[in-house]
Amino acid sequence: MNEWGIPNWLDPFTYGETINWTRNRWRWEFLRRRDDVRSAFDDEAENSYCYWSKFAGKEGFPVAHLRPDQPGFTAMHPLARSLGLPRLPNPRIGEQPFDVIGFSDWAEGVAQFYSEEPPEGFERVDFDLSKPLEPQLECAKQLLKEMQRTAHGKAIQKRRHPTKWLTYLRILDGREAGASWAELTGLLPSRNGTEQAARDAWQQADALRFNF
Repeated sequence: MNEWGIPNWLDPFTYGETINWTRNRWRWEFLRRRDDVRSAFDDEAENSYCYWSKFAGKEGFPVAHLRPDQPGFTAMHPLARSLGLPRLPNPRIGEQPFDVIGFSDWAEGVAQFYSEEPPEGFERVDFDLSKPLEPQLECAKQLLKEMQRTAHGKAIQKRRHPTKWLTYLRILDGREAGASWAELTGLLPSRNGTEQAARDAWQQADALRFNF
């Protein structure tokens, strides 16, 4: 493990029982490898510790008895909300309590309901509550896809490949540890074992850190 609790990229067994990881755990593993997440936590850890300590012994504040270097401690930073978290756990720790990394993307899709006009990039669709919803939902889906294609030239999707996630983490960790592209080709199937393929895999892994 390095300073940030990152396993040895050369040994998949140092990552633990990844087969039992939840989707939230996978998401957290990619997030905690971001520099901005690490900096944000360190910037506010001490201030948050002082704040939480005031509630030590009071019901409803389990974090108040934790130190910043313990699982479950969270720092208060504005970045957390944009990540789908109420507060930031310590990115040096992968195995966090389930409620600490309970991601919610609700805020990404509801801003449109809190303003007179839809904000830029949003569209609204009306539904007739006196009629069956399924046909209306399907029509709305197609309509919104067409609007998205008009705005961005394509329908935006998240393509997830869970079977590749451990490899992606190892590639990110290898680069952080100073591994060359040639060295990282050993993590790829032999038919794709080129330096360009390693670069491409790193880009895909890096994208998951910011859009899981």
